[in-house]
Formats: sequence, structure tokens, C-alpha cells
Amino acid sequence: MDNTSGMDKRQLRQYFLAQRQQLSPPQWQAKSQQLCEHLSQQALFQQAKTVCAYVSYQQEADLSSLFSLPKVWGLPRCVNKQLLWSTWHPKAPLVPDKYGILVPELTAPLLDPTQVDLILVPTLAGDRRGYRLGYGGGYYDRLFAQPAWQAIPRIGIVFAMAIVDYLPADPWDLPLGGLCTEIGYWEREN
Repeated sequence: MDNTSGMDKRQLRQYFLAQRQQLSPPQWQAKSQQLCEHLSQQALFQQAKTVCAYVSYQQEADLSSLFSLPKVWGLPRCVNKQLLWSTWHPKAPLVPDKYGILVPELTAPLLDPTQVDLILVPTLAGDRRGYRLGYGGGYYDRLFAQPAWQAIPRIGIVFAMAIVDYLPADPWDLPLGGLCTEIGYWEREN
């Protein structure tokens, strides 16, 4: 049994963010590297030509070791409460947005959802049903509610210490197809 039962989403966010921030930089890098190794072995990832990812923020798992792989990468930008995805190449500059998150420059071409094979979703906590806890802005919920983005496979990227049996879910929450951690990959059963 985990010690998060009975917490609401706000309390869970504070708890899991504090847990993650307790990782030392070497622990965080080691866990991130292990997670990337597990992810790179998944057929869904290997077969994807265009992958929407993210740049680590607040000690989210660092995916940068994957960016040298021969894929088209998309990174998000928050615009008017929506996520827009721009193509990005590892040698292209990144600039901080209003939240301090590194994003592609405004001149980077936008990705059309029909081009996207896989979305790697930053996840503060996940449960065994495939539900995720984010930061509470609803950006990914709104993205997944759009018909053009609904069918694209999505994997939550999360450290194993933040996997619980149950997270509170709202009616608009859509489960992820799986979760990848530093100790392995878990696929949600349909």
C-alpha cells in the first residue's frame, strides 16, 4: 500500500514533485538513462518515425540521450492554453517560454498530428490503470481530447517511485497506453 491514498490531486502534485526533487543530480541522471534504455527497446518507440517529446523541467526524466536517434522530434509550446508541436533537431536552439521551459524558436515549423507516430508524455505520477497526474494546467488533457490527436499512441514518462495503484481521475482524463520507468515498461490492458 502506498502512502498517498486519500490525497487529492493538489496534494498528490506537491507530494510527487517533492519526491522527485529529492533525487540528487547523479541519481536523476542514472534513472533517466535507465528509463531511456527501456524506452528505446520498445517496438512502439523503435517503429515511430516522428516522436513528440519534451525537454526536462523540474527534474522530469531527461530524454536528451534519445535525441541523437534518427527520428523527427517534436517539442511542445504552450499557446493560448493549447499545446502546439514544433519540429526540432538537436542542433537547433531552444529558448525559455513564460514558464521557463525550453521550447523551439517561434520560427520552427509546426507538426501536423497526421505526421506523429508517438507522444512521450511528461508524467508527475501514474497509476496502474494508465491515468497520469500532470502539473494541473490541462494542456495534455485538451490535446488528447482533440480528434486529430486521440488515436496517436502515448506513453507516460515517469520514475518508478511515482507509480501508484490508483490516482483520482476526472471525466475528461484519458488514460495513457503505457508507462515507461527506469525499471521497465508497462502497457495498459484494454
